[in-house]
Amino acid sequence: MPATDAIAHRLTRRTGEQSYSLREQPFDSESLNNRLLSEIKPLFTRRASKRYGCFADESGAFKGLVLSWLDQSLSFTQFSRKVIEQLAMLMEQQDLETDGHWLFIVEELEAARRLWIANLKQKEGLLLNSDNDLQDTLYVDFAKTGLCACLDLQDIQHPDKKRYLTLSFGFGDRPLQGALMEFVSFTDTVDTQADTERFMGLVQDYSAAMPEENAKRYQKEVAEFCMEQSKEGEAVNYRALAESVDSVAEVGFDDFIAERAPELKEEFIPDRSSLKKYIRYTGRTREVSISFSNESLGKSIAFDPSTETLTLTDLPASLIKQLKGE
Repeated sequence: MPATDAIAHRLTRRTGEQSYSLREQPFDSESLNNRLLSEIKPLFTRRASKRYGCFADESGAFKGLVLSWLDQSLSFTQFSRKVIEQLAMLMEQQDLETDGHWLFIVEELEAARRLWIANLKQKEGLLLNSDNDLQDTLYVDFAKTGLCACLDLQDIQHPDKKRYLTLSFGFGDRPLQGALMEFVSFTDTVDTQADTERFMGLVQDYSAAMPEENAKRYQKEVAEFCMEQSKEGEAVNYRALAESVDSVAEVGFDDFIAERAPELKEEFIPDRSSLKKYIRYTGRTREVSISFSNESLGKSIAFDPSTETLTLTDLPASLIKQLKGE
C-alpha cells in the first residue's frame, strides 16, 4: 500500500471568524504515510453509503487544480494548499462552520494511481511519556472522519470513463454535504439502489421455480454474497456469484441472466440497505423492536397482510422465561 505523497492542512471556520494553517511540505515518513492510508482505506470501504460518479461537465476550481497538478503545473503541495484556500472561500461565502485537518494522500499501485482526501478530526487523550509522566495529548480520531473522497487519477484522463470519483460522508458532515459536492463538482453516474433492486428482482424470478424454502435460502445467500462484496469494497460479478452460491435450479444463474436479461452488465455495485430485507426483516417502534431471518417467515413466523399482524411460534427459551417471570 505505497503512499507516495501525503500532506495535511488545518481549516477552521466559526461564524464571524476563519483561520487555516497550511503545511509547507509533504510528510517525510513513508511508514507513517502508509499507516495513515491503512486507516483511511478500510474506513472508506466499510461505509455503506458511498456515491459514485465523476466531475460535472461544467466543473469548477477543484477539477482545474487537479488537472494542473497532474500536468505538473502545480506541485503536490501547491495543489493541496490551493484546494484548502478555495474551500475556505466557499465556507465563507456560504457561512458554514467546520474544523479539522484535510489530508491528501497519493496511492501508487501497479495497476492504479489514486488521490485520497479525508477530513480528519482530533480527540483529546492522555499520554504516558518516556519519564512515565502523564500528559494531555491530541490524536486523530479516525472513527469521526468526515468526508472521504477517492479519485482515480488514471481514469480521469479518459473522457469515456464516468466512474472515477467516489465520495463518502461521515461524522458531522450533513450541513456540509451540499457545499462539498458543489466544491468538487460531483455528479452521480451510478444508481446503486436501482441496480441492486433490479438484480435482486432477477434473483427472485430465478428462484421462483424452486421450493419455497430453497428459494428463500437462495435469495438470502445471494444477498449475503453481495453484502460481503460491498464490505470488501468490491463490485458483484454475477458469473462469480453463480459459481459461489449453490442452486437447486436446473439452469445455472448465469445462463438464466444471459437469456432473461442479456443487456445486464456483468458487474454492479451493491447497495447494502437494499439487500438487508433479503437477509433479515427488521422494524421498531418506541415500545417494540423486531428482527428475524427471512427464512423464518412462513415457518415459525406468519404474517397476515389483511390484519397486518405477525404470529410467532417457537419463541426463544430466554424470552419465555422472562415472560413467565422465572
